[in-house]
Amino acid sequence: MSITNNLFKLTFPDGWKETTVYTFEGPHDSGVQHNLVLTVLPGLQKDVDLQTFAKHQTETSAGMLPGFELVAEKPAAFFNGANGVEITYSYRPTDEIKFIQKQWYFAIRDKVYLFTATFNKKTVKTIATEVEGIIRSLRIDVDSKYDLENNG
Repeated sequence: MSITNNLFKLTFPDGWKETTVYTFEGPHDSGVQHNLVLTVLPGLQKDVDLQTFAKHQTETSAGMLPGFELVAEKPAAFFNGANGVEITYSYRPTDEIKFIQKQWYFAIRDKVYLFTATFNKKTVKTIATEVEGIIRSLRIDVDSKYDLENNG
C-alpha cells in the first residue's frame, strides 16, 4: 500500500510558515499503539547544520520528557544519498513504563523531514525495522505542479 498526500493551496500573510504534521497509525503490539509521525519543517538556517538542529530538538525533548535518557546518535542515510541523523532516547511516563523513541532527521531540498516513532523494549527490535522501511520508501515529488511556498 502506498499513501500519497492530498495537495492543496492556502495563501497566508507574512509571518506564517508551514510546519506540516502527518500521523500514520501502526499496529498495537505489546501494550503500545505504534505510530509514525512525519513533520515537515522549513529548511535549516544557513548557519545551522542538520546535526546541530537535531541536537537542539533532542535537548528540548529532554526538558519535557520524564526520565529522559539519550541512547544513541548516529548518521542515517536516505534513499537519494541525503545525509541524515538518527537519534534514539528513552523516557519514563511512569515508573512502570519505559518508552524508546527514535527520530530520523533529513534535510532534503528546502525542507527538514523529521520522522518520530515510539517503541518499547520488544518492539524496538521488530516494528522499528518496519518503520525504517517505511522511511526509506519516501519519495519527494520534484515535479509537482504545486509549490506551497511560492503560491504555486
